[in-house]
Amino acid sequence: MHFARRILIQRSSRFVAALVVAIAMPALALEDEAGRAGRVASVQGTLSHKADDAAAWTPVAQNYPVAEGASLALAPPGRAEIDYGGGLFRLDGGTEVRVTRLDDRDFALFVVAGSVVVHVRVHDDGDSVRIATPATEIALVRPGLYRIDVAADTPQTRVTVRIGEAEVATGTRSVQVLPGQIASLAGVAGESADVRSAPAIDAFDAWSAERDRMYDESRHAYVSQRMVGAADLAAYGTWQTYPDYGAVWFPADVARVWAPYRFGYWTWLPGWGYAWVDDASWGYAPFHYGRWAYIGGRWGWCPGAFVVRPLWAPALVAWYGGARWAAGAVPGPIYGWVPLGWREPYVPAFGTCAARCWTRYNRPVGVAAERRLGPAPTHFANWNAPGGVTAVRGNALTSGLPVAPNRVPVGANPSFTPSLVTRPPVARPVAPLRSDAPLRRDAPLRPDAPAIHDNPPANRAATAPVVPRNVLPARVAPAEPRSASPIPVAPLGGAPRSVSPAPVAPLGGAARSVLPAPVAPVPVTPVPNAPRSVSPAPVAPLGGAPRSVLPAPVAPPAPSPASPSPAAPTPAPAVPSVPAPRGEIRPAPPNPGAVER
Repeated sequence: MHFARRILIQRSSRFVAALVVAIAMPALALEDEAGRAGRVASVQGTLSHKADDAAAWTPVAQNYPVAEGASLALAPPGRAEIDYGGGLFRLDGGTEVRVTRLDDRDFALFVVAGSVVVHVRVHDDGDSVRIATPATEIALVRPGLYRIDVAADTPQTRVTVRIGEAEVATGTRSVQVLPGQIASLAGVAGESADVRSAPAIDAFDAWSAERDRMYDESRHAYVSQRMVGAADLAAYGTWQTYPDYGAVWFPADVARVWAPYRFGYWTWLPGWGYAWVDDASWGYAPFHYGRWAYIGGRWGWCPGAFVVRPLWAPALVAWYGGARWAAGAVPGPIYGWVPLGWREPYVPAFGTCAARCWTRYNRPVGVAAERRLGPAPTHFANWNAPGGVTAVRGNALTSGLPVAPNRVPVGANPSFTPSLVTRPPVARPVAPLRSDAPLRRDAPLRPDAPAIHDNPPANRAATAPVVPRNVLPARVAPAEPRSASPIPVAPLGGAPRSVSPAPVAPLGGAARSVLPAPVAPVPVTPVPNAPRSVSPAPVAPLGGAPRSVLPAPVAPPAPSPASPSPAAPTPAPAVPSVPAPRGEIRPAPPNPGAVER
């Protein structure tokens, strides 16, 4: 543990000054600080998750949200993939990582031990992708494919670049690692990185390449590739266009009683509140972006106008009930929710969301700007749609129980008189949440970190160091490419070292402010500058806490049409994707006039 403390002290001291400046900034600077959350996109084996404020590890499965501060551990043998929006990172069995930064611009990961492949799909000016290990800090400065291996019993680290460019911190300088090279570091004082030719791919690399092919084949023009979970839509549904909504996606092969936000469960994310986890393989993007509408006797998901950087939400629903909602033999509290419909505003309950933030959440789905300062809605269109309202008792919500089998049938019970609330429930979950996660329902929760190593070393860093936000690495003068020696790379590991690692120089000097300055509203004039994106060439396999708001009683809503009567659908043509500049929006093709200008 002395080793872990030294790393924390060394790296924490680098941004103390920036933290002091950030605290002194006006509260207005917090406005529009857009966050995002990743998604567990694929799991083979046992993947465990521990939130920033949690004491226990919990097994999780596909569609679980991964937010800043989350730790993940994958037991061997296993494979897992997490989509973070601008790219993906994949874990091999026996790997433990912590997400130290994840917001609209920055992604930072601390690799405690194991093997991680990072595919950076988009890297725009102002973006930052950084990987830290017990031995070094790595800046991934271009889109590309990278691999980081960290030994289980020493700080020894290897950084492999297949596509792209990495800058690896060593002592007082950064070393450039180019495609086809591998840099090795032992984490000792005064060392220099040993740069050689990269070794051949192994089974983990081949699996990663196969996953990349799936993403390459699933691209379409209606949503941004930064939208987490959008890659699964093509395989599980169809697109149609409507004059009222623009592009609408309809899920295929759903049950007759299916409805949005009904087949899944609620989990608690620190800093966000309750977030929805859907059971369907495709069930991520449609529940964290856009709106739902009941069209022609079926539910359709409306992503709205094309947005290059869509904002993630824990759930896009209107909440009903609470402590004052109970009826007959069903005691309270009862919590209910309705999917937000087209032109219905979403008001986040986390952080501070003023003009620009509110606009980014609502303008793509046709919400007029004047509604931001207008009265809160008193009725939502999807309340009257079949299956539109879903409710459970309070203990089902706070315990993370599956919603469908614990649902209270409020739609057919006229004695229920719910009150609309403007914020999600404030009832905190009962810890540990979702101890019966579907990955291993028979496995008891472990009180400490998963045993991904047979003999965890005493000097292993168990906690990720805190890293500064928005620190972009200084571009070093291109290092003279070292002669790539074909000498075989020594395996990771070896005898545990008692020598403390050398202090690692920051990648870019003094840290910039943790909090960004207020940003003026982004213009909406399209500019044909597409973000950089790299897809690796196919590789042949080798053969082997929200504020408390009292609910305001309102009269039960009068029956009204569930959704505007749409015009007849037309098949969605294949439209080439022409991304708009960062932060700008444009109508989803072909959808003229879907968003009020």
